[in-house]
Amino acid sequence: MKTNWTRRNFIKASSATAIGSVAALAANHSIFALGDNVSEPAILGGSPAHSSGWQNWPQWDAADDPFIADVMHKLVWSRSKLVTQFEEEWAQMIGTNHCLAVVNGTNALSAALMQLDINPTDEVIIAPYTFSASLLGVLYQKAMPIFADIDPLTYQINPEAIRAKITPRTKAILPVHICGFPSDMENIMKIAKEHNLFVVEDCCQAHLASIHGKKVGSFGNAGCFSFQTSKVLPIGEGGGITTDDADYKNRLYSYHNYGYDPKVAPGAYNSIAAFLVGNKIRMAEYQAAIGLCQLKKLETQNRLRNENGDYLTSQIKDIPGITPVKKYDGVDSVSYYMYPFIYDENEFKGLPREKFLQALQAEGIPASAGYPNCPIYTQEFIHEAFKSDVYQKFYSPEELDFNVYKEKNHCPGLIQTFETSIWINSSGMFLGSKDDMSDIVLALDKIHKNAEKIKNA
Repeated sequence: MKTNWTRRNFIKASSATAIGSVAALAANHSIFALGDNVSEPAILGGSPAHSSGWQNWPQWDAADDPFIADVMHKLVWSRSKLVTQFEEEWAQMIGTNHCLAVVNGTNALSAALMQLDINPTDEVIIAPYTFSASLLGVLYQKAMPIFADIDPLTYQINPEAIRAKITPRTKAILPVHICGFPSDMENIMKIAKEHNLFVVEDCCQAHLASIHGKKVGSFGNAGCFSFQTSKVLPIGEGGGITTDDADYKNRLYSYHNYGYDPKVAPGAYNSIAAFLVGNKIRMAEYQAAIGLCQLKKLETQNRLRNENGDYLTSQIKDIPGITPVKKYDGVDSVSYYMYPFIYDENEFKGLPREKFLQALQAEGIPASAGYPNCPIYTQEFIHEAFKSDVYQKFYSPEELDFNVYKEKNHCPGLIQTFETSIWINSSGMFLGSKDDMSDIVLALDKIHKNAEKIKNA
C-alpha cells in the first residue's frame, strides 16, 4: 500500500485512463442484443468499447465569466453577501433552516462535531468505509471513535451493527453516505432517538441524495458537505454544514469567525471579546460566487445522473459476477459521486480484480478498486492521538492499547468490500447519454465472456 495515497490521488488515478483513438462501435451495445457475437477485448488487442472520451469534470460555463469577473473587480473577497446567499440557497435545496459555509468539507465535519456536547470519555460510532477527515473532530474532542461495520451489499453503516456498539458512553453516530448512496437514515434516526444520541451526517459525497424525498443532510443534528473539485457541486475548495437548530448554527458561526459573537461581522476588529474558542474557517466571496454558478445546474445534473445510474444498473445486474450496490428502500435519489459495484472473480473464471480493472480501463472505462485496503481503525493517526496527555489521562491503558483497539473495531464487512469493490468515477461520465452507459455494459460483457482468455494472456 502506498503511504502517500490521498482521495485526490485516487480521483486523479481513476479518471486519467488513457483512451486510444479508434473507430466508435455500433450504436446499440445492449448485452441482450449481442448474443454470442462478442468482439475481442481491448486488453487483448480489440477495439475499446468506448473510444469517444467522457465529459470532463469539473465543468464551467463561459456564460458565468462576467459574474465572476464582477465579483473579483469589486474587491470584496472576504465573506460577505454572496456567502450568505450561497448558504441560504444551499439550505433551501437540502431542506434545512440553516447552513454555514466554510473553507472545506474536512473543517465542516470537525466544526460540526466540536460544537456538540462531546467530551473526553464519550464514544462516537462511525462508519468505517470512509476517509480520515470524517473522524478528526472526534479526536480533537478527545472522544473515542468506535467503528460499526458496514453492510457489504450497500457499503453503508449497518444499523444493527450500530445497536451492538452502543454503550452508556455513546454520545453520537456519524454515518457516511459513501459514493453518494444514502445510509439507512430512517432506522439510524430511530436508534438515535431511542438512546438520545447526536447524529452528524457525512454528506461530503452525497449532494442531493434523498430518501422518500428528504435530502441527506437534513436528518441529523448536522449535515456536512464538501465542495472540493471532484465533488458533484465543485467549487475547488469549500464546505457546508446544514442544520435546523438555530442555537447550534450560531455556535458554529461564532466558531468559524474566531469565536466572536454572531453579530460581529467577519473581518471586523473591535473590542468585543470572543466568547468561545474559535477558528477562522470562513468561506470567501469568490468561492461562494463559483458555488452559486454551479448550483444553477445541480438539480438538472442530478436528475441525469440518476437516469443514467438507474439505466446502467438495469443493464448490468444480470451479468454474472457483477452486483450493483443496493439502495435502501425509499431511496429516490443518489448523488452518483461514484458508481460502485461488487466484483466476484469466481464468476469471471478466477480473473483477479486487478486484471479485471486493467481490462475495464483498456475498454475506455475509468475505474478503480476504491479506497485502498487499509482499514481506518488501523491507521497510525488514531494511535498517535491516543499517545497524547489528554487521552492518557482519561482512558485506561487497555482502552489505549492499539492492538486491542484494532481487534475490538474489526469490521469483516468492510474487509470484504475492500476485496471486492469496483468504483466507476461517474461525476462527469454520468452526464453523458444512454449510449455511453451501453458502452460500459458492452465493456463488462466483453470481459465476462472472455475472462479466461484475459486471465491466461
